[in-house]
Amino acid sequence: MLKLWHLAVIREVINTGSISKAAQALGRSQPALSLVIADAETQIGYKLFKRLNGRLQPVPEAKYFLERAEEILEKMRSLEQFMFQNSNQSFQIRIACMPVLSEIFLPNIIADFAKENKEAQFYLKTQSSERVRESIASQQFDVGFAENPESSELYLSKDFSLRTMIALPDGHPLSKHKSLTPNDLDGVPLCTFLPEHSLTIKLRAAFESVDAKLNTPFSLQNSSAQYAIVENGLAAGFMSLLSVWLYQQNSERSSEKKIIFRPFLPLIHQNISLIIPKHRSLPQISQLFAEKLEGSVRNIINLTNSEFQLGEAEELS
Repeated sequence: MLKLWHLAVIREVINTGSISKAAQALGRSQPALSLVIADAETQIGYKLFKRLNGRLQPVPEAKYFLERAEEILEKMRSLEQFMFQNSNQSFQIRIACMPVLSEIFLPNIIADFAKENKEAQFYLKTQSSERVRESIASQQFDVGFAENPESSELYLSKDFSLRTMIALPDGHPLSKHKSLTPNDLDGVPLCTFLPEHSLTIKLRAAFESVDAKLNTPFSLQNSSAQYAIVENGLAAGFMSLLSVWLYQQNSERSSEKKIIFRPFLPLIHQNISLIIPKHRSLPQISQLFAEKLEGSVRNIINLTNSEFQLGEAEELS
């Protein structure tokens, strides 16, 4: 079985380009490191390095190996920091958050909370939703925000359901509709999330159910990347109610009314969760911050639903 020392040695050899430099950096002998590499290669079943002009060169597979090794070593560093944090850090609130909420929403909440709680310290890390769930499940973070909630014995969650909207350039012919359906958008250029994203999958199913053509020349990583595409009239956007609210917070854009929004039917929802570790008691200040976050999300849902006359906030639990 590979050990952390295998990963550390291989990473150092790849980064330095030689066993001698790696040995110097790690405080070990060259023969010792050579044995570690040989043992790792035996266990994984293929060579990680080849010699070229007297230098060790990583094979293509080694680059993938290095990426995974970095992830594992980083998790171990984070775990060590968490386990050895001293009592002076009891006022630190550790937050793991999906990208869409980390740019405007969370910084504003943090600023408001910091004004009322001068002793609070904040550590905010932007991660994919999958990584957020891992960070909370490992009990290393206090509060997390992730989409597509999954039940777990390792964390508790407050789940929210956000319906999707169509974003249109101001003056677009479809803006005369109060809501938009796949038939209305048949063949209309759309920008949405990547093909494997849950919202894109649901959108595709909605179009296929009525034999409408889904035309998506823009498949983007997140909703904020859609704003410029829609503003320039290149496509309509497909995004959650939360992304609508985030766009409206940009006073420069919202004042010019470059984008207008219409509800999409049939109902498609983006599900997001506020999650906290289950097997670790949170400091009181982290509990207060989590409560503030929950209240803020509920307020956004209520206000935005009211603005677009969508009825009461829809929540999963």
